[in-house]
Amino acid sequence: MSVHRGPGSGDGMERVRGRAAVVVAVVLGLLAVMAACARTDSGGRISASQAAVPARIPSGAGLPGGAVDVGFAADGSGFALLAECGKKRCVQRVAVLEKGAGAWRLGTSPLPDVTGDLGITAGLVVLGPGRALITEGTWPPPERTWFTGDAGDSWREATTEPTGTTTTVPEGGVLVENCSRPDEEANGCARSRLAAVMPDTGEYRILADQPPLKGVVIPAGHIGARLYTYGLDPRSGNPALAVSEDRGKSWRTSAMPAGPKGWSMTVVTDGSVLYAAHHGQLSDEDDVKNGLLAIDRSTDGGHTWEQVWKHRKGAEPRSILGAPIAAADGSLTVHGEDGVWRSTDDGRSFSRSAGRGPQGWVTTTPLGYLWGDSFGAGRYRISADGVHWRTFDLGDGT
Repeated sequence: MSVHRGPGSGDGMERVRGRAAVVVAVVLGLLAVMAACARTDSGGRISASQAAVPARIPSGAGLPGGAVDVGFAADGSGFALLAECGKKRCVQRVAVLEKGAGAWRLGTSPLPDVTGDLGITAGLVVLGPGRALITEGTWPPPERTWFTGDAGDSWREATTEPTGTTTTVPEGGVLVENCSRPDEEANGCARSRLAAVMPDTGEYRILADQPPLKGVVIPAGHIGARLYTYGLDPRSGNPALAVSEDRGKSWRTSAMPAGPKGWSMTVVTDGSVLYAAHHGQLSDEDDVKNGLLAIDRSTDGGHTWEQVWKHRKGAEPRSILGAPIAAADGSLTVHGEDGVWRSTDDGRSFSRSAGRGPQGWVTTTPLGYLWGDSFGAGRYRISADGVHWRTFDLGDGT
């Protein structure tokens, strides 16, 4: 799993986690099970003794190739994209895990072989038990998509452009960015809007009520029925969040502390407190590709925010690979390009908790946090509370 290099990056047969995978990982999950089901202690946090048990995901070490993307539904079923690469060709496959199954199986794959130096740009959107969308190409928009509603037994080519509107993001659906004005010079997007991937068809539909933000508006988190999106405040031009508490029917703006404009934002929760990580380019750190600009904290459901950490040259964590881990024990962990950093004072200071170099990339699913190693070896860990983890392996690492 490679680190983010910005729009249009990637060379050789490098396994590129495209923007789709990043967006999808941010949008899904975010500890809905933990927040809804677990009790809290007198301080509002879930105690370690009450922490949720992580899902049991079987290993699939015999699957061919290396895992490129993995996603799960709330019932524990899931999909994985695999790439088996030689010197001149990568064969792309799909693995399927059905609810209660003790092993992964190979499903059919709509993805063509990749030759030359094009790299792997496939992404995965899990839309519920047995339902998924595969995207191919950079995001947004994908070049092609395929949908399955029968656990990977068959796929049909789906839409890449929106086909109408929707008033809400349906249960199982996913909120995604849809570029309405490309930026050709920057090989990116100058203006975007939000769309929902429909869970029963894989169609894209524009959200009828858009958040009151300007610029590039992208999803920043999904906690239960509450959706978070990142963009710029129309009046101040500062980074801002828009929050919907009814699955996208209506929005309110959540003012953020003033800070540098970044690429995106990721909102996570420990069941009580919210944290927002600002991702972006560090102007004074040339050796950092996945910069961490700031961390904000909210104790009132995102109505108000306090900036608890801000980038300073040379101060770690300078980078963040995916989402921060807001754990049930009150700690906040950041996986960066130069190691793993842990805070026990609400994100105000960090100390190293693992060795140097990238240790893994963190995303979120309906089952909780998903950690994948940074070197394509197929080692994964999953946790419903950020404290207790289970490990599983996928693919042979080739």
